[in-house]
Amino acid sequence: MAQLIKIQDYISRYETNMYRYPGQFIRAKKQHWQTMKQRWSEQRLALEQPVDEPEEQGGISKWSQLFQRKNEEVQDYSPPVIPPVSLQDEKQRFLDEIYTFQLKWATSTLWEKSFMNADYKQDSSLKYFLQRFPDIFFIMYEPIVKIKQAPLEINTLIIGPLGIEIIHRIEAPEGAVIAAEDNKTWVIEGSTKTNFISPLIALNRSETYVKSVLAKYGIDFPYKKVILAPENDFRSPVERYHIDYIGKKEYWGWFEEKRRLRAPLKHQQLKAAEVLVKHSQTSSIKRPEWDQEEDAFFR
Repeated sequence: MAQLIKIQDYISRYETNMYRYPGQFIRAKKQHWQTMKQRWSEQRLALEQPVDEPEEQGGISKWSQLFQRKNEEVQDYSPPVIPPVSLQDEKQRFLDEIYTFQLKWATSTLWEKSFMNADYKQDSSLKYFLQRFPDIFFIMYEPIVKIKQAPLEINTLIIGPLGIEIIHRIEAPEGAVIAAEDNKTWVIEGSTKTNFISPLIALNRSETYVKSVLAKYGIDFPYKKVILAPENDFRSPVERYHIDYIGKKEYWGWFEEKRRLRAPLKHQQLKAAEVLVKHSQTSSIKRPEWDQEEDAFFR
């Protein structure tokens, strides 16, 4: 799972120590999966074991003695067979559990917390980024930053070992075509025609933030802008320089490239993530004393 290092203006564990928490997350996640998998294997094995016959005394079993009065009522009853949960289902339960903990880490520290919008618990786009990419990628999801002293929500950032991707995801009906009419207006062509503001405007604003923060600290780390629409095709993009258009045809190559990447966390990656989070906005309050404890899962 990718690591959620920042969401909106919520306080995050990662902003207190970017060099500690990524490694701690990877180790704890691996240990938790091994524990869950072992428990799943033991439960499955137990379900496959034959049931011992009840002991008999004087030719009449204890169970028969206990239930002889109700024999007629239950003789035709067969308890439902509950199949063991599949390993795939167990994996999904594991991912959902980790997702919950990630939200906690991205909205609190040991001493402070932010009030999270409950919609993020079921945010399909956030789950997509976290549950489908390796944990060597850091996600800043809809972060609020200051540009010219004004708070502004920018695009989601994926910070990987090899560079940063500034992501603008377009939600459009499956099979619809996305076309750029000009630099300000784009259109979704499906059963109906829908105009929307060009994603280049938000992407360029987000790029300005990333570029200025990296330059401030002299960090040489590559970045690029990505327009993501996995279920759609693009027609006549106005601008292709320094922008990747990931539509239906390009999606699996883009996705598999990240899934196959086996690079370790890089120092430049951690440094870039640290300063980008540092220069994002944070709103939080002090946690009550009774709530100031570490999560048992991540110990």
